[in-house]
Amino acid sequence: MPQDLPLVKLSVLRPFASELRKRGVDPAPAFENVGLSEEMSLDPEASVHVMVITQFVENAAEVAQDCYLAARVASHLNLDGWPTLADAEARAATVGDYLSIFVATANRIASSAEEFLHLDGATVTLGERRAFEPTVLPAQNDAFMVGLGLAILRRALHNHLDPSQMTVIVSDPKALPPEFDLMRPIKGDRMGFRLRFPSSWLAAPFENASFDDAQYAEEDKDAPEFVRSFRQMLRAHMGRGGLTASECAALASMSQQKLKRRLAAFGSDITREIDVVRQEYAREALTATERSIADIAASLGFSDPANFTRAFRRANGLTPTDFRKSNRDLSSEKT
Repeated sequence: MPQDLPLVKLSVLRPFASELRKRGVDPAPAFENVGLSEEMSLDPEASVHVMVITQFVENAAEVAQDCYLAARVASHLNLDGWPTLADAEARAATVGDYLSIFVATANRIASSAEEFLHLDGATVTLGERRAFEPTVLPAQNDAFMVGLGLAILRRALHNHLDPSQMTVIVSDPKALPPEFDLMRPIKGDRMGFRLRFPSSWLAAPFENASFDDAQYAEEDKDAPEFVRSFRQMLRAHMGRGGLTASECAALASMSQQKLKRRLAAFGSDITREIDVVRQEYAREALTATERSIADIAASLGFSDPANFTRAFRRANGLTPTDFRKSNRDLSSEKT
């Protein structure tokens, strides 16, 4: 790929075409508007000027009549086997290693923008700087890149990522769906997205897979995106003595009433979501640790272990003691 031109592989448009077709929308008009065809995007070696890509994703959002299209496409991407991530996953020992290797690999194969990871004291920024300023507002492009950056962070941190400790900066925050509200979107320039988060996350050990991922994926599979994001925030704070509704609202940088309205729109409420994550925590602690039931109860804010036992039994059909024994018996049978 010539390095004197800001080029992008046409294959990046495939997920957009697939998403449009999934919605029953013909992607042809979005391609034709920029002088392309869907067939051209099937060539893994074909590249075009980045402005063609930028205009295409804006067109695709218009064709779909969905201002959140690009962010949605990014959230559904399957990152397994991506060349820019495979090397990082093979070599990384920490989250910082993982992100650094990813950035270095991405910059070797792209000429339209420079990816970066900047450490500044207590915060770190993952983002990109475009090779030139776009002539059109790259709202959808930025939304896609933020969604991709968030997916990469989730892959690195698994479900320990806390959206309430992040800030997202894009050219047009209106292109980000409601689940990004927890990250307090800020309007930036046209030169690229930025994701800010605590630098302490970089020291976390990197693991390719975890029990948590499969467990939480099952819990979240039917949940709306905002609810998933809210649960991620709760998981990062669960086990520290319990959470109240007002504390959750403060973590989400919302008033308690606004958070209630937002969750109510998805058929849920603060108390229910706290309990979902609290029961996840309890089940994992009982299965994967030797902690006493009294200790687990206290870490979840129960002053009396008996109250914890009653709540756990209502939610899971077994007492904590029976649940732990049942899972140990199952593990013994498998071995």
